[in-house]
Amino acid sequence: MFAALNRNLLQSVLFADGVFSLAVAALFFAVPGPIGSLVGPFATPMLINGLAAFFLLWGAFHLALARQAQPSAAAVRLAIVGDGLWVIASIAVLIAGRDGLTLTGIILIAVAAVAVADILLLKQIGLARRQRAAMA
Repeated sequence: MFAALNRNLLQSVLFADGVFSLAVAALFFAVPGPIGSLVGPFATPMLINGLAAFFLLWGAFHLALARQAQPSAAAVRLAIVGDGLWVIASIAVLIAGRDGLTLTGIILIAVAAVAVADILLLKQIGLARRQRAAMA
């Protein structure tokens, strides 16, 4: 199993990111109020629904890439840039909005930022491997 995952790292990461993003979208659409109250007073149901819509599009984008035999390098780079922007925005929210966050909200945002940074690195590794294999 790990050999297949390693062989298709880029597509595996894109697929996992897509599935997870769609699951988060479904959760956020289902219970925006309770999720917002976990995060803090600024996380209104409208904001949570906006994030859910973003996750829906982000997940569909990743699943579309994962289905391609050779995902476009430009599209993968776009996904990497998007992940980087997410991490930067998370740090900004943690710094600027810390007074409007609950402890649970701080933890959720920090853990999500670390997870997205890890996914970003896996996408970079997968893309680099694919490009090296194409040149060999």
